[in-house]
Amino acid sequence: MPSASFNQREPVSGKQRPRISDGEIVIDPATQREIESGNEPLWGQFLRTWEALATAKGRYPSRTEIDPAALGAKLLPNVFLVDVVGVPGLKPPRFRYRLLGQAIIDREPTRAGTFLDQIGTTADIAAIEHHYLACLDGRIWIRDASLTWSDPRGGYLRYRVVMLPLSEDGESVTHLIGLALYEF
Repeated sequence: MPSASFNQREPVSGKQRPRISDGEIVIDPATQREIESGNEPLWGQFLRTWEALATAKGRYPSRTEIDPAALGAKLLPNVFLVDVVGVPGLKPPRFRYRLLGQAIIDREPTRAGTFLDQIGTTADIAAIEHHYLACLDGRIWIRDASLTWSDPRGGYLRYRVVMLPLSEDGESVTHLIGLALYEF
C-alpha cells in the first residue's frame, strides 16, 4: 500500500490532480504557516488527526473511519461532514450537508440534508463551492467568510473553515470533512 504524502507547496491549478491513492494533499503556504504558528491550536489538531489516519491507511480516510473520540471534544462542535453527490467526470457535483456540529447549528440556518446550492446568496455559494471543489483536488486552505446573511443575533459574525477530503472507495473523494471556527 502506498504511503501518504502531504506536500506544503503552492496549491495546484488546472488539470494537475493529486493521486488519491497516495493520499496527497497540497496545503496552501499561508495556511501551513498559520497552523504551525499555533495561534489557533484547533487547526493543527484537526489536520494532524486527519493526517495520522491517512498515513496509517495509505490513502484518504473514509467517513466511517473518522473516530469522534480521536477528534476530541473541543473539535466536535465545529466539525461538519459534506456528501459529494454526483457522477464523477460528468458535471460538477452537488454538496449536501450530512452532519453539523452544535456550534454550527447554533449559528447557521443550514441543517443536515440541505444542499449547498440551497443556502445563502449566489456569492456565498460560489465561494464555498470553489473551496469544496478545490478540496476534491487535494488543495487545502483556510477560507475566511462572514455570516452577515444568517447570524441569528442580526449582527456580523466572522468564521474560518478548512476542508479535508474523505474517500469511501479509495478512488474518488466521496465526502468532505470540515472545521468551522467562529470569531465573536
